[in-house]
Amino acid sequence: MGKLVIPDVPDETIRALEHQAEISGRSLAEEVRRILEAFRSPGAHKHQVYTVEQRAALTKRFHSETPAVQRSLTAEERREGLL
Repeated sequence: MGKLVIPDVPDETIRALEHQAEISGRSLAEEVRRILEAFRSPGAHKHQVYTVEQRAALTKRFHSETPAVQRSLTAEERREGLL
């Protein structure tokens, strides 16, 4: 099996990969291998499929990084008239 060294990867890209790896329960190396393997299958990289847990973690991260954006109300909150 070969090794790959990629120089000059921006820190924010590495942080994003590390975060995605954490959400997925993988190491950084495992996450990068998964991404690279996805490109071996034609069209596999066009649509990222997230688990419920990954979507929840991404939503939580988004809201923590963008406090000015208010979350949507749940159906139950809408029914109860909570605004």
